[in-house]
Amino acid sequence: MTSISSSPSLPRIFGQYEIEQRIGRGESSRVFLAHHIRIREHKVALKVLLSQEAARIMRFEQEASIAARLRHPHISRLIDYGVQNPFHYAVFEYIHGSSLRDLPKLLASTNANALKKGSYLPLSPELALRYFQQIAAALDYAHSLDIVHRDLAPGNILIDPDAEKAYLIDFGIARDPDQSLTSTGMIMGTPGFIAPECMREAQKATHLSDIFSLGVVLFYMLTGEEPWFKKPKPGDSWLELPQVRSLAEAGQKLPEEVDRIIRTLLAWEPHHRYASARAAAADLEAVLAPYLSQTQVVPVAAASVAQPASQPKPFTLIEPNEVERALTGAVFHEPLERAQQRARKLDAYHISQLLDQWAQEHPFRLPLLGRLARLHSVRHYNVFFFHLQLLVEQRRDAGMEEEPDTQQKELPPHREVERWQIELPPPKEFQDKAGSLLVVPGSEQVVNCPACKGEGVIVCSMCKGMRRVTVTEQPSARSMTAEQPAGTTEDAGASTVVRQRVIACPQCNGRGSLPCKRCASFGRVVQRKLIEWSRRIVRDEAQNDLPDVDETWLRRTCKAELVYKHRVIGQIPPEWLQITEVKAMIDRQRQALDNDSRIVMAELQIHFIPLTEIGFDLGRQEQSYRLAIYGFENLIPPDWRLLHWERILFSAGIGVLSLFLIISLAFLTL
Repeated sequence: MTSISSSPSLPRIFGQYEIEQRIGRGESSRVFLAHHIRIREHKVALKVLLSQEAARIMRFEQEASIAARLRHPHISRLIDYGVQNPFHYAVFEYIHGSSLRDLPKLLASTNANALKKGSYLPLSPELALRYFQQIAAALDYAHSLDIVHRDLAPGNILIDPDAEKAYLIDFGIARDPDQSLTSTGMIMGTPGFIAPECMREAQKATHLSDIFSLGVVLFYMLTGEEPWFKKPKPGDSWLELPQVRSLAEAGQKLPEEVDRIIRTLLAWEPHHRYASARAAAADLEAVLAPYLSQTQVVPVAAASVAQPASQPKPFTLIEPNEVERALTGAVFHEPLERAQQRARKLDAYHISQLLDQWAQEHPFRLPLLGRLARLHSVRHYNVFFFHLQLLVEQRRDAGMEEEPDTQQKELPPHREVERWQIELPPPKEFQDKAGSLLVVPGSEQVVNCPACKGEGVIVCSMCKGMRRVTVTEQPSARSMTAEQPAGTTEDAGASTVVRQRVIACPQCNGRGSLPCKRCASFGRVVQRKLIEWSRRIVRDEAQNDLPDVDETWLRRTCKAELVYKHRVIGQIPPEWLQITEVKAMIDRQRQALDNDSRIVMAELQIHFIPLTEIGFDLGRQEQSYRLAIYGFENLIPPDWRLLHWERILFSAGIGVLSLFLIISLAFLTL
């Protein structure tokens, strides 16, 4: 095995190509500018593997194999492959320029003002957009072949500044489903550009991992820096997400929507990112095109002449909304991308077709409505439906419990825990729970028995402590008969003699007191405070304001797409409160709580229906109409204003006349 450092001297000629100079280097390879030995004008990039390790050779061959399958105008093309013993080499299309990593330094070195500011000069928004679109197209093409680059970084993007073209290069660690060389536990890529799921294991890479790296590249192109306050590294906890800087914090003034696009690309959860690079590029173009059309573009370098900004495309951008602004990077982006595609498709031609189709569905609607309608405005936006579910916990005072201090257990002194600091089993599901009684930790105290005042006995309630009681005795009937003289007619009851005598108290057996049952005669009790807890479910719903439409019809006919679902235990996320309807629901539920109740778990689900609102007239500008097209199904609700009233009246007249004739014939036959 030959190491890189001990490799023999490289030959000047590899196959049909002769080396001119080195133009790049990798961990185990070198890249040279070379020319064909017979056609010197034919320049190529010659990549030579210096290592003879079997694993590196296999990966080098895989890179060439992947490159041979890729045919895209913004991916460097493989020309040849060979072995110049002992070196393996690959011949690629030569691209005049430098890597994106080196381009800012190169531009800065040619700009005196930039040298005073620092070593980086960000690309203009126009150039950044152009290069981003090109790399996004190349990336989507590779993904269509199920190839994941896994090292999308400025060092692997070549820029030809004269032609203003960007090229994706170096598929050395790309994931090919047919040839997997990645071992479990390996981490691959450029630090700062690696997707979080790949910072634990490279095998976790998907096309969404490249989308994450593309977001870092976009921030880098616009600022010359990475977006992190603290660069993420392998082993970082998913609970401690690295904070992303805004463009303004990096010194770049651009529309806030660009920050939203970057945060979506950099979403920590893969399924919250754009589903494709093309979708991100379309969003970026829609945001920057109006900005560039109003801004004078300053050339980045003398050799890079800015082209006029393209005019914004009509009907392509969905109206900004609070949901996407507040939950950027946390929404399911695939349905939102489909809404964008729907908006782009609904141009004047397709709207006209929809109106014609809608008119044909009912005989009493205006015929050829689409041809008659003259569009004034088209607005696309998403209507959101919010479903809030809360689990409210109640903790109420439940008095005291006590027990006799018979064992004299040791009770170490502790601070009494406030009732909302008592740990309970965390909630797992939304379900009502009756709960139970709980002892408040630290509330134990030993007190003299309140019943016996610490004496252990209580005064007998019968003798009042006198030990004796006076009882009244009445003589029995036999004794009364024996003592009465014969022939006495006097009422027996009147001559009854009542006797009283003193006896020992039968209740306390003459002791004057009884054992205290409350303290078991120990004179002390241990008291503890109690609380009673329970949980109950509270549900609430809200939605954005809708145009005049039958909501029952809307829910029955249009499918609402899930775009966000998140459950939290404890505090309500602050980003939820940035959405007007959600904040109103939460405030409403909080106002219904008392001091004994708190929200312990919350779940927010957000669905949406895309909506297109059009304004048009039918040839008379003084009479205009507004109509809404709902959902991905592109449905239009019934609208009496667009009925063919002449046809309706004519049909009604025919009906009345027919009824009159039928009645007349009936009378004639009688």
